[in-house]
Amino acid sequence: MLTMLGARAQEGFKGEHFIEVTGTAKQEIEPNEIYLTVRLQEFEENKVKVTLEKLDKDFLEAVKSAGIDKSKLELANAGSQIGKIGKKDKDAFREKTYQVKLVSGAELEKFLSKIEPVKVTQVMITKLSHTDIQKITMDLKIKALQAARSKAEALVKSIGSELGKPLMIREYDHQPYAGINMTENVMVRQKNEYGDDDIDEDPTAFRKITLQAQVSAQFEIK
Repeated sequence: MLTMLGARAQEGFKGEHFIEVTGTAKQEIEPNEIYLTVRLQEFEENKVKVTLEKLDKDFLEAVKSAGIDKSKLELANAGSQIGKIGKKDKDAFREKTYQVKLVSGAELEKFLSKIEPVKVTQVMITKLSHTDIQKITMDLKIKALQAARSKAEALVKSIGSELGKPLMIREYDHQPYAGINMTENVMVRQKNEYGDDDIDEDPTAFRKITLQAQVSAQFEIK
């Protein structure tokens, strides 16, 4: 019986001589895909309505002066009316929303400076990304795995053993972040109820997108 118990004990430990470690890698990149929504809305100034046509004309001229091609503009909606129910059409305030795609923080700064004189109602950053984000993320996962192996080698060597072949590799997905919540709209500028602009802190302070990779791995201990 003692011999049988000893054999079963050895079988129970068979294949359990391994080490499990986690490796991480991180990198900051400049976004080259910056998506904004810009809302134009009619309003009254000195009891005179500023029309959507004038706002649209002023906005498109500002976009041109910023050196931004019209192909980077996409119309989200046009001519929708807002106002209290029961108002006559001529008293309702129409609005128009554009989506704008920019390629750098510097281009965003120039865009904001040029539309400053235009009475836009709202400018919001809706998405930040990079054209090579998938490739960069894969490279980071490779670096994270290499970091895990280096860590495992150092730990195993410290107890006089050698690292063997990998037994398991598990990756974890991390959402990129850029000093903002990537899943929410981030306001850059919005006109308040008194007609003045509420401006957030430096709207281009988000410039760096932080990418992170994490990999867990099990390695055999020889």
